[in-house]
Amino acid sequence: DTKQLVNGSLNESKLRSLPEMTDSTKKEAMAFLEEMLRCSYQIQSIHLPLLACRMVRISLQYGLTKSSCVGLVSLAFSLVSVFNDVSEGYSLAKISMSIAGSDQDKRVL
Repeated sequence: DTKQLVNGSLNESKLRSLPEMTDSTKKEAMAFLEEMLRCSYQIQSIHLPLLACRMVRISLQYGLTKSSCVGLVSLAFSLVSVFNDVSEGYSLAKISMSIAGSDQDKRVL
């Protein structure tokens, strides 16, 4: 399922075209998931890939928010460290860094 998400939905043009997230409930959910993800990383939990994947799915469905790049980078990290897919993980990390560094998306990030 994660492979399908990465291979089918995550390309730079699609991510850049996502609108800013407006649903306040989803924004709060993303902020909460980001905190859970940080804790999950610190305790080396097996739940990190699931949290990252959920954050990316919410972003794809509802738009970008400050937490979106954290979810993307965490998914890239998971692809490399858990699924041993260096190529896809590297590509996703580059896309995330590009989005985080672009002027058009500073309004969100």
